[in-house]
Amino acid sequence: MMNWSPSIATLLLSVAGRNNVNGFLAPCLSRDRDSAAKNFQLLHMSSGDGRIQQEDDDEIDPSSLGDWRQFRMNLSQGASSTSSEAAIDGIDLGGAKETKVKERPRSVSAKNEELLKKQNSKLAEEYMNGVWAHESALVEVGGLVCRLPLEAEIYRGKDSSLNQRLMDLLDSDQFGNVESGDIPNSLQSSASTGGAAASSTASPIQRSAEDSAPAVNDDSSTFSPLAAKTTYWYRGAERMLKEELESILSNADPSGKLEADKLSPNSMEMLQRYVDHQQNWQEVCLVVEKDDRLGYAKTLTINRPMAFTLSKSMGRLVLMGALSAENGQAVVRQEGDGKETMRLVKFLSAFENQCAVYVGGEDGMDQPGLLIHGIEDLEGATEISPGTGIYEGGIDAAIDGVLSGKYSSLDFRFFVGHRQYTKGGLEEAVRQSKYQPIACSRPLVLKQCIKLPKPLWHEIMEFCGGELKEISKLEFAKRDDLQ
Repeated sequence: MMNWSPSIATLLLSVAGRNNVNGFLAPCLSRDRDSAAKNFQLLHMSSGDGRIQQEDDDEIDPSSLGDWRQFRMNLSQGASSTSSEAAIDGIDLGGAKETKVKERPRSVSAKNEELLKKQNSKLAEEYMNGVWAHESALVEVGGLVCRLPLEAEIYRGKDSSLNQRLMDLLDSDQFGNVESGDIPNSLQSSASTGGAAASSTASPIQRSAEDSAPAVNDDSSTFSPLAAKTTYWYRGAERMLKEELESILSNADPSGKLEADKLSPNSMEMLQRYVDHQQNWQEVCLVVEKDDRLGYAKTLTINRPMAFTLSKSMGRLVLMGALSAENGQAVVRQEGDGKETMRLVKFLSAFENQCAVYVGGEDGMDQPGLLIHGIEDLEGATEISPGTGIYEGGIDAAIDGVLSGKYSSLDFRFFVGHRQYTKGGLEEAVRQSKYQPIACSRPLVLKQCIKLPKPLWHEIMEFCGGELKEISKLEFAKRDDLQ
């Protein structure tokens, strides 16, 4: 029996239902995250590091399938304006509810686009001609995992005691009934969710210069049902978090020290989740390796800038790594011979004045940095997964290319450290709703995160649309530095 990757299963489904793609794929493309994952897992016999395997170890070349990520995105956009939530291959199973399939935004920040044009005109053209992102049920190499807010982690984490407490709070008399439209006034007027409550006479929203879309009186200019529901549970989770943290702090001694054995199990769980969330706040991570059989995964955090220029010590760290750590400080390795010295000199000459170095994660920070880029024919580079157009390695060819003027220094991203997961740790973090897997076009991965007017996390969440976009609005409203 053949083992199929999700990409092959989706491709076969689309071929089988080409006359009614939306009807056939409705269960897989459902907005309900849990049901989407369940239906997709029926097709997901096995997936590994981007390679498709058969029991007899014969291999199919994934590159022959073309850009299946773009193909899947086109399917998720929908070929028609409506789809049945309870239909398979066009057969109505009864009780079906017609829902609009809305296109995701094509642009979310004009200022980000202008900055990208200055940094990398070729990548900017690719971005402008078809950037996209959408939620994914499964973690895949070349895709992203984005850290969700603690409020969303609690709301989506159906197995946790915190989720049950939140549900009890939302069902209490302290909150209105979202289904009947009984939304508290404080939520109706929240600027973070689009302004005022829905009204047939609502006037167009005055958009900031960051928005490249025209200010029109559409669904986004009113307090939509989705925005109302998201705001409703988000504010409930926000309130529960505040009350619980205040309770925890009340147990501290005069010096502010907390004794863990005096905390209740609920308080301890909340504190642990809070600390973990603060450490990984709004991370956007690229999955570069994954082996389902071993439960192993490796990610790079792509939105944590470390340096924009290259000092000699930073050059050594990126190029050769650190030998050890003493007194909490990394001891950077010295050149061992003339060849290494010449390589370092060339590296500094190419990237000294402009170099994008990022903290990829807390693991392997003593190792040489990892180079990520989108140059297919760079000598020594390999594609992280077929069809992604994202490559790693080839640093010597990159140095020569920048020195010769063939490439720009901002065509490359260097990462010191990475995040390593074992025993299915990444999948478990996704199951607990700490991270949301996202499939996206490569410009969102390859673009630099250097003084972005709109942070990358918000940019990606808005491109995904739906509930993630509403969550982004609520989080964005907390940022006084971005108003």
